[in-house]
Amino acid sequence: MAEPTSSTDPNTIARVTVVADDGVPLATTVTGSRDAGLTLVCLHGHCQDAASWDAVCESVDLPGLRIVRYDQRGHGRSGTGDVTACTVSGMADDLDAVLRTLAPDGPVVLAGYSMGGMVALSYVRRHPDAVGDRIVGVGLFATAASGLADGGIGRYLRHPAASIVHRAVSRAPRVMELSKRAGGRVCTVAARRRTEESWLRVVGSALSNETSVVTWSRLLADFAVLDESAALDVLARVPVVVAAGTEDVFVPLSLSEMMTARLPHANLVRFVGAGHRVLADRPQEVAGALSDLLGHVRALDPVALDPVGLDPVGLAQREPTRVAS
Repeated sequence: MAEPTSSTDPNTIARVTVVADDGVPLATTVTGSRDAGLTLVCLHGHCQDAASWDAVCESVDLPGLRIVRYDQRGHGRSGTGDVTACTVSGMADDLDAVLRTLAPDGPVVLAGYSMGGMVALSYVRRHPDAVGDRIVGVGLFATAASGLADGGIGRYLRHPAASIVHRAVSRAPRVMELSKRAGGRVCTVAARRRTEESWLRVVGSALSNETSVVTWSRLLADFAVLDESAALDVLARVPVVVAAGTEDVFVPLSLSEMMTARLPHANLVRFVGAGHRVLADRPQEVAGALSDLLGHVRALDPVALDPVGLDPVGLAQREPTRVAS
């Protein structure tokens, strides 16, 4: 079901259900007028929902912007469908459905946090012709194109114990659901005893979330083998902001630096002292980095975005790598 087309009020908020290609309903929130000149589509992280972007979107500074946020399949108010589609590539198909339904024309900027960034990269790899034409900018926050299991806490994604957990989930999902939530409560209580940003807070939040243990497990298995590196060659055509916390142990800063090194028109933003929860803990800084990207995209007439590269005049306007403290 598409949104009403009559409203021109930039403050209009519409609740919309987009139907994925396999029939799964995707709960979507649209802010702003359909007549807006630029649409921002926000993609949330693992075991989160569209509301995780609220604080950031409220602080994004760009008049006349339309914002689309939606719960990805298996999360929030959206349906799940066949669990085999609860993968990064499956969610990229859902993104395509959202774009076809709610932004069938006009320039679009994608902003993805953690898993959402991986979904954006998967979409870009699979729809290269859209980049530079329809997709005119991308924000990648606390995310990676590959290498998640190579370091940090992510190395446990390929640990033998992970395989045992995945098998247990497939055989006894109800029991494992109870175990997941109990584990979430333990991690949350333990995290309260620490004053600094703790990996326990992230784990506790993910385990306590309403996202089913089957979806949780399926995606973790997918993260272990994630490789969307080919998307970086496609993204070289458009402005990109890559941003991450310097203390992120889930998606280490080095993975953001690796992506930036392959993106000639990317701006790397380091959130000094921040961990993985940058949307929740540093919404103003995230909004600032995103506003910079949106402002730059708007300054470049979308028509001037050559399908095979940026207008050299636009490149001269890029800001240098900066640090948010």
